[in-house]
Amino acid sequence: MTLTCVFPEPEAGDDSVDLPRRVDGLDLVSRAWLLRRYAPAPGAYLRVNMIASLNGSVAGTDGTSGSLSSRLDRRILGVIRELADVVLVGAGSVRAEGYVVPARAHLAVVTSSGNLAGHRLRDSTNGQPVLILCPRSAVDRAQAATAGSRVTVVPLDDDNGGLAPAGILAALRTLGFARIVCEGGPVLAGQFFAADLVDEFCLSTSPQVVLGARGLLESPAALSTGFRMRQLLLDDQGATYARWERSRPASS
Repeated sequence: MTLTCVFPEPEAGDDSVDLPRRVDGLDLVSRAWLLRRYAPAPGAYLRVNMIASLNGSVAGTDGTSGSLSSRLDRRILGVIRELADVVLVGAGSVRAEGYVVPARAHLAVVTSSGNLAGHRLRDSTNGQPVLILCPRSAVDRAQAATAGSRVTVVPLDDDNGGLAPAGILAALRTLGFARIVCEGGPVLAGQFFAADLVDEFCLSTSPQVVLGARGLLESPAALSTGFRMRQLLLDDQGATYARWERSRPASS
């Protein structure tokens, strides 16, 4: 499957000027190409990485993001995870989608209630325990729901019955995870955007229109945050893979 970088055009002094504009996205060479294309700036960051249909649906006709995805999208997902210290996801997404613990990064699951009944966490071979971030009031429930699993429950201060986005990031960074990738769902990702904490938004767009499903981001708070395009890749099936970076530093 051909993958083409359509933006930006290389300029003298750009560290990607020696990269080809077009590669076979599924061969071994393209993995190194993608690692350079998605390499973040040094230092701590919060990157949100999601997939949506043309009309902004986060699920395909089967109710999951899997029917929007492709082998190439999953390869890019793997590259973004490889560049991260921890993958962050909401408990609702774990129940709906099922999750394989990443091979290199840790996995952190956010739950306000501690209700992880029906979770579908599948282990990988790296031996990293899954982190469960929850309010202190929900620790017992989270521990009971994950009894027998290799998880570490991380209690956080309650914030009106939930978890404050800034508190989630602070807890992960205290644990040594500076490079954080949030994969949703719409509520968790929306909270980080509403709190003005997102440094970069990686968005895969599937060339489908899907009606009746949830939108990409959900938040009760209104906030407009400016982003500028960092990169745009296009495959030969019409899917796009965009990197958007903040127009200014994220809030601390």
